[in-house]
Amino acid sequence: MCQIFLPTQLVVWFCLKFFLPAQYLRSFLFFFENLQRQKIALFFMKKNLLLLLFFVLLGGGAWFALKKNQGKTGSTQNWDMEFAVKDASQIQKIFIADRAGKTATLDRKPDGTWIYNGKYKARDGAMEILLQTITRINVNYIPPKAAEKNMIKDLVTDAVTVEVYNKKGERIKRYQIGGVTNDERGTFAIMDGAEQPYVVHIPGFVGQLRKRFLLGDDEWRDRYIFLEKPEEIQSVSVDYPTEKFQSFKLEKTGEAQFSVSPLNPATPVSRQPQRKGFAEAYIIQFEKLGAEAFENSHPDRDSIKLNVPFATVSLKKTTGEEKTVKFFPMEINLNDRGEQYVHRYFAETSSGDFMLVQDRVFQGVFRGYGYFFGAPVKN
Repeated sequence: MCQIFLPTQLVVWFCLKFFLPAQYLRSFLFFFENLQRQKIALFFMKKNLLLLLFFVLLGGGAWFALKKNQGKTGSTQNWDMEFAVKDASQIQKIFIADRAGKTATLDRKPDGTWIYNGKYKARDGAMEILLQTITRINVNYIPPKAAEKNMIKDLVTDAVTVEVYNKKGERIKRYQIGGVTNDERGTFAIMDGAEQPYVVHIPGFVGQLRKRFLLGDDEWRDRYIFLEKPEEIQSVSVDYPTEKFQSFKLEKTGEAQFSVSPLNPATPVSRQPQRKGFAEAYIIQFEKLGAEAFENSHPDRDSIKLNVPFATVSLKKTTGEEKTVKFFPMEINLNDRGEQYVHRYFAETSSGDFMLVQDRVFQGVFRGYGYFFGAPVKN
């Protein structure tokens, strides 16, 4: 660049040489050289700014063109990647269907509980997982083109359809959930009406999401056998067919007050005073007594029901509604002293269900008539 300014320097030097005194010539030339250097720096600065502006405009144009051409093929801002429903409180209804024709409809009641297929209370744990999935499902990555063909084939033949409705009854989401990636860390999914499939996941969770939507009837249903409000219980009776003298009945006599009487007419009435608070504490247990699992498809169900039950528990509510459950020993173990004890029971309910229950959950219900009577325990 110095060569550009060389003729100008020679002209200035010639003029100054003959018109300025020698003592001023050196100072003036030094000033002139600095001025030239500043011009050169300013030239390069302007050039760099122009280059920067050029690349900014080029990048912005490329981004705009990409957004314009994406349409419905998928992007981080595109509609077909928005699988999640951000606000779970706005979800009123969820419909799930597989290719085999099995369906699950879950409706939210005004009190916040969910009803499965219009008949059964849905299990709290199952609904918690389902709502977590629906509100947190997110696109992990866009699959390579080479993998799209097999993904779409899987989604067409074996996908689960998920529909989500808001409180107005409007469908706000509808998508298909398919199989898993080879590493089982992602799940195939595609939005209804879209052409681009995606691999989805839940941030922080490793595993497939399909199973969270494909629960069987027994897995969706609530497993509580007794889920009662104590103030609505009128009576509870426990009948032991092989130990009639231990059978009893609790009857409501007033607010939070119950009397205890023998269920078998041949059993003499206890002459001991009724223990204070024992009957009321016994009733409170019926607030939540649940089963371990449903066994409605158990192959030996019919033959098990022919056996004499260990106990039959009957509960009657103040509304007149009644519920009866028969308990059949299922798993008998030995303790450290070589004594037998029942670890699990099969339970047949009056609603028609056959369930598996644990003794540790119901042992407080399996009391005898004498348990409620005796002298007060001294401290």
